[in-house]
Amino acid sequence: MSDDVRAIERLKHEYAYRIDDGDYDEWVALFTEDGRFCGDDGTAFEGHDELDTFATEVFDDAYAETAHTLTNGVVDVEGDTATGRWYLALYQETADGETAVQQATYEDTFERVEGAWRIADVDLTYGVRLSD
Repeated sequence: MSDDVRAIERLKHEYAYRIDDGDYDEWVALFTEDGRFCGDDGTAFEGHDELDTFATEVFDDAYAETAHTLTNGVVDVEGDTATGRWYLALYQETADGETAVQQATYEDTFERVEGAWRIADVDLTYGVRLSD
């Protein structure tokens, strides 16, 4: 496994830990300046300001707890860009105490910026809702 693949895998793991821990500034910093997150419903958040608003409004306001569990990662690197795909098992407790487990797939694009890998684009597609 190449150093680039390991660095990208670590970056994606940091993505999960930062959002679950509520470290939104650190989560946003994992993205390129014009980084984009697109949810299953087609709603996209672009750039650090919109990503910060998304993290705060969705995760801080709607969820008491989340755990993003990533598996089956596949990373392909070509020069200073890369793509990655992961399965996600998302465990959630809403602010009103409801719980849910959902399965989704991440399709990501990464860019090397000033020698460090950053997330350029995240596309999230939900698959199976495993519980209510």
